[in-house]
Amino acid sequence: MGMGAGRRDAEAELNLPPGFRFHPTDEELVADYLCARAAGRGAPVPIIAEVDLYRFDPWELPSMALFGTREWYFFTPRDRKYPNGSRPNRAAGNGYWKATGADKPVAHKGRTAGIKKALVFYHGKPPRGVKTDWIMHEYRLADTNRSSKKKDGTLRLDDWVLCRLYNKKNEWEKMQQQQEQDKAAMATASWGETRTPESEIDNDPFPELADSSIPAYTTDAILPKEELQELELDNDWLMGINLDDLQGPGSMLPWDDSYAASFLSPVGAKTEQDIGFFF
Repeated sequence: MGMGAGRRDAEAELNLPPGFRFHPTDEELVADYLCARAAGRGAPVPIIAEVDLYRFDPWELPSMALFGTREWYFFTPRDRKYPNGSRPNRAAGNGYWKATGADKPVAHKGRTAGIKKALVFYHGKPPRGVKTDWIMHEYRLADTNRSSKKKDGTLRLDDWVLCRLYNKKNEWEKMQQQQEQDKAAMATASWGETRTPESEIDNDPFPELADSSIPAYTTDAILPKEELQELELDNDWLMGINLDDLQGPGSMLPWDDSYAASFLSPVGAKTEQDIGFFF
């Protein structure tokens, strides 16, 4: 259930009871489903899809079924291999179905109602096809007049046969699960590729400043050498000044008592600091 985008949810549409399983016997398939379909009557439960399965490879068919997870049922027409013969055309998709074992009669109410044939799918062209694990049981009606269709000049051998398809190793279900896992892994990988690896993130906000061709910031690049030397000389005289040089009439500064008091007091020093150094 739930496999294939276009697949119908049979339990939801047919209102099947919880725990429903479709495991009909050979007799039920022939008497209750195939005979009803050939006569144009409705089946007990419309749970079997009508598909020309000879146009497809077997692994394409499960998604076209109406019901089933490990075996799938189909009504399909069957054509002749040659216009005047009665051999069915077994070519299908990219291979062919090959009969295996003897035909088995299917009895209903004491008489033979149908014939059951087992077939195996071979991938490729005969006689070099590769045997696969896909098995089909084909049910056809026993008493069918095919001569009228031969006179019509068509290749149609049977309007309807009923087929049960399965994989003897259950590889199809495993393949679907693997595909889902691969899709999830690819989605995760594609999301990861859109992210920049942390190892490739450049932590330097301005990599162009590391270029050796750009000169480093220095004082020499701003002032000429002569002006820099003068500035250093102008600052050297402060190194030899002591407190006595700043006091008295012979000091280097204009002097009066109010100025000296404000200069030498803590409050005055703070005031001068607030308004800037006197030089």
